[in-house]
Amino acid sequence: MTDNKKEDQAKLLVNILQEYYKNNAEKVYMPEEFENREFGFSFFDGKFKRHISFHSFDDYKTFLIENVPKDVYYSIALYRNPSIDMQNKGWLGAELPFDLDAEQVLRTSDELLKRGWISSSQYQRIKELAINLIENFLEADFGLKSDDYLVSFSGSRGYHIRIKEKTYLGLDQKARRQIVEYVAIGPSINFPTHQSRFLPFAHDYGWNRKIFLWLKHIDSTAFSADEVALKILAKIKKLNKPSELVITNVERRAFENMFTKALSELTISIDERVTVDVNRLLRAPMTVHGGSGFLVKPLSKSSLEKFDPFVHASMPLNSYRRIIVKEIPFEVSINNETVSPSDQGKTIEVNSALAYYLVIRGGGNILE
Repeated sequence: MTDNKKEDQAKLLVNILQEYYKNNAEKVYMPEEFENREFGFSFFDGKFKRHISFHSFDDYKTFLIENVPKDVYYSIALYRNPSIDMQNKGWLGAELPFDLDAEQVLRTSDELLKRGWISSSQYQRIKELAINLIENFLEADFGLKSDDYLVSFSGSRGYHIRIKEKTYLGLDQKARRQIVEYVAIGPSINFPTHQSRFLPFAHDYGWNRKIFLWLKHIDSTAFSADEVALKILAKIKKLNKPSELVITNVERRAFENMFTKALSELTISIDERVTVDVNRLLRAPMTVHGGSGFLVKPLSKSSLEKFDPFVHASMPLNSYRRIIVKEIPFEVSINNETVSPSDQGKTIEVNSALAYYLVIRGGGNILE
């Protein structure tokens, strides 16, 4: 595609985004301490503007309608003066963010996924990991309640979770990195030397509880090739709590392998750079992710369990666009309309939200 044609397609996509913001500006999320947030915006011409703040929510909505950014971000940090240079903003604290990105959490380098083509089954797996992070780490280990964090679909490849609870706002980068290591790496196990018996779980909470329960409920076929491991599993299944487990010197190596396997299944790969960066900008909920056309959708835990981006994160548009369908890897359904690989080469009329998704992914061109 020539540069002129790319520019023409970009203008048509801007028109779709403008339609969304004109009719839905009231739905855009207003963060707490709004006036202390820095905002950032990217545009279809490649420009990125940040160090912007707004005195009122109305000013923010007007900016979106009049400027039609491709992507919208605001800071996890609170500042005294959010619109000036970074050194002089006056940092007041920052939410603790987690970014679950498809490529990282699924531990894959799938080429389609890198290009943004994420299937429903892949989205389902990412969602399961997000729920795992919330239930088994944020709530079970950190003691957080639903009001203490904000969950949002990122608009494309995964989920963002911001911990808003005040005790976390002042954490420095070292403390944030330790939290990443807790979630993404987990504990190590060190057997004391010159002891014939060992208690691997000193207490009954946190990682001890997670690993114990995983081993207690795992199918024994996972370790069918190791007789010692099978004996340990049989022993664990009879116990009620982690601190009751005793491992002998003979069982040491088998248990180390079991421990390592449990960690590989239970740890969650989160983006360390996002969690550690106390000045990070994250996508603003209920704005549009310009690289997909999906909404950055805020979610309660109950709505997260039922969430499907193709159903629940589409722009609610009433307009239609004629497109020429190019190659697409799988069937795509948005706003009750479907385009499939068999439509390649056809000219069809579809809802503007579906048109945007296909064009921005390289699966079609809009006809003027």
